[in-house]
Amino acid sequence: MSIYTRRSIDDDSVLWCTLPPSFFVILLRSLGDGEWIQGVVPMPEESRADAGRPMERAEHDATPLIEPIPKAVSLATQAYEHIKAAIIAGDLIPGQLYSVSQFAALLGVSRTPVREALLALAAEGLLTMDRNRGFRVLPMSAHDVEEITQLRQMLEIPAIAQVARLQPPPREALRRAREIYADLQKAADEGNLLEFLALDRQFHLTLIDALGNKRLTRLVGELRDHMHLPGLRRLAISGQLHESGRDHLVLLEALEAGDADAAVACMERHLGRIRTDWA
Repeated sequence: MSIYTRRSIDDDSVLWCTLPPSFFVILLRSLGDGEWIQGVVPMPEESRADAGRPMERAEHDATPLIEPIPKAVSLATQAYEHIKAAIIAGDLIPGQLYSVSQFAALLGVSRTPVREALLALAAEGLLTMDRNRGFRVLPMSAHDVEEITQLRQMLEIPAIAQVARLQPPPREALRRAREIYADLQKAADEGNLLEFLALDRQFHLTLIDALGNKRLTRLVGELRDHMHLPGLRRLAISGQLHESGRDHLVLLEALEAGDADAAVACMERHLGRIRTDWA
């Protein structure tokens, strides 16, 4: 059930509508005579003060993921992908408060697409929102990582075995996965972790989607998005990201040969890297 409260901000009457966690917070402004329209409340003074404040980030030597992005179609989507990748790679400090203005300054875009991206990430459970202050990355313990890893093993390993046994073989999915692999290795060679993470996700979900089970594909995607894998940043710095990416080629060749046992062994090894190399 929605909960509504009235506030006075800059002498305007404002209605805050707080929806369940899976929805966004909607803001409506009064026009008088009982008429309301959607609007954006001016940033409170305490948040404006954050705009020029340096953002605290995890320390490392590699190029950060939170940096200016090219102005193109759907800036909100680009901001979403950049911030999500930064969370997964451990570039943002769990529990640290980050304002919309800080992200907007680092990404080189206005606050509107950044706010949209942050609300989407909060709806997915990757961030929590402190109203009128900013957003915090949810901490992830070693136990959390282990639980998600186990779930991924339960879902992805049997799924890959099924993909290998499909008749007729999913040629279009395999063709697309090979194209993605080529781009993934290029990103690995360039040390482009943002691109590597996006392509890694796309590669695995393309293969699983060949089964035609949309709920399975969505669930695996959500589990992947909730992982914190700071070890990937270390691999990018040391130049070992390419070797990690080669798992994808071995898996792809096993699937193209219809070898379920080899595909399962590769997937087990690949997911095992979460504990040994990536976490």
